[in-house]
Amino acid sequence: MARTLDQLCPGESATILGLDLQHAARQRLVSLGFVPGQTVTALLRSCFGDPTAYRIMDAVIALRRTDACHVRIQ
Repeated sequence: MARTLDQLCPGESATILGLDLQHAARQRLVSLGFVPGQTVTALLRSCFGDPTAYRIMDAVIALRRTDACHVRIQ
């Protein structure tokens, strides 16, 4: 069973397998670099648990859990 990005703990890295989103939401994440084969690292989680900051390529992107749960990782 594939994990999702929201399950990644700070300090862990994974490879993106795919996105389970449609249209505009999918395009937004793809334009930020969330594409299959790309390595993503969870950096830190806010004190309330949401959002989480992720390093992808040379950028740091904060995603809400509602978006991160649609990114399949390995």
